[in-house]
Amino acid sequence: MLYGFLKEKMLQYPNQVISNGTESITYRELLEYAENFGKILTEDKYGLLFESDLDTAKALMSCLYANKTAVLLSKRYGEAHTKRIVDTVNLSYLITDDGVNQIASAKDECEDLSDVALIMCTSGTTGMPKGAMITHNNLITNLTDISKYFGIDCKDHILIARPLYHCAVLTGEFLISLCKGLQISFMTEGFVPAKILKTAKEIRVTTLCGTPTLLYHLSGINLRANEPLILKNIAVSGECMTQTVAQVMRKAFPNTDIYNVYGLTEASPRVTYLPPSEFDDNPTSVGFPLESLKAKVIDNELLISGSSVMKGYYNNSEATARAKQNEWLHTGDVAEMDKQGRIYIKCRKDNMIIRAGMNIYPQEIENALKENDNITDVLAFGVKNDTVSEKIYIKVVTSLNKAEVYNICKEKLLSYELPDVIDIVDELPRNASGKVIRNAKGN
Repeated sequence: MLYGFLKEKMLQYPNQVISNGTESITYRELLEYAENFGKILTEDKYGLLFESDLDTAKALMSCLYANKTAVLLSKRYGEAHTKRIVDTVNLSYLITDDGVNQIASAKDECEDLSDVALIMCTSGTTGMPKGAMITHNNLITNLTDISKYFGIDCKDHILIARPLYHCAVLTGEFLISLCKGLQISFMTEGFVPAKILKTAKEIRVTTLCGTPTLLYHLSGINLRANEPLILKNIAVSGECMTQTVAQVMRKAFPNTDIYNVYGLTEASPRVTYLPPSEFDDNPTSVGFPLESLKAKVIDNELLISGSSVMKGYYNNSEATARAKQNEWLHTGDVAEMDKQGRIYIKCRKDNMIIRAGMNIYPQEIENALKENDNITDVLAFGVKNDTVSEKIYIKVVTSLNKAEVYNICKEKLLSYELPDVIDIVDELPRNASGKVIRNAKGN
């Protein structure tokens, strides 16, 4: 099981420290806490709902020790969406700052959870959640794969600036850090690049993970700093990388190993990585499948297969059957693969715009416009009308007016990609990990 796997790794670094700025705990103390608290956990699954990611980590390790399934929740979801998750996965018990709380009458379990470590909900905040069942073996496999390429060790210090309820953060930042013996600091206060950079400098961080947007802003601030932050490793995920962002990152962090990676919750989550040696030449590629995974592109969609792919969606056999077909997981991501096997993610299938028979990738529009120094951020999306075609809408964070933005569009975009509507906004909505919230195609 996963707990035994982690414990063996952690006991090699028993005095390594995990901190959230106000509280610290060693690896050994975390294990002792988990084994004491885990003894009182008797139900099949528990929701974890805390303000502090350190407290979430303690409760998670307790569930893993007791072989109970953990469902990571967040107060940032809001009460309505949290209730949808609770209802979807039939939660009767929550672990909070107040201890173990029964929130509903106990229900008969409808799934075999004996091998399920986590149920991670995958929908956005407006849709109905789907609970991806991630097994102990899924996670062990994924962590083993990540360990083989991610050049971190016990001398490194990672700042986790995104919440643990994101699978990419939980596995690709926290659990892998436990495996490799890193000093871990939590700072999950939202999308505040200047504060993240300031904290990283103060506590001498060597490793950082984030979206291209976050790292673009961090890089700009770092370039202007009198004493720039020096990092050993950066892992980039969550959005498509652009040439512009890559160039700025390299200028700001000239000697840093930069890993462009891709994943999804249903794969535990890491799927691919681009070796740092290829970042400068192929920054828009997410690289190659991990050792335990196979990948192929069919009808422009990325399909993956391997032992880190989820068991299925909790109590949703129809969704599971749509996603997993003949042992291949349909990712829902539009992708291309070059002759060397490198993968390039274009967009989500659901976000693709169809206009006059042409498939248009909104992220390509966004990336092209963000190459202009006067445009800070862009969101492109399609809106269906009475015809077969969709109208293209863009929301732009800029000091320019609509006419000036449209002139840039004519310079940067193909004729069939030109927007029908331009909306100048102060900022784009983002979730706690820094990703733009795309709901109802941007509306």
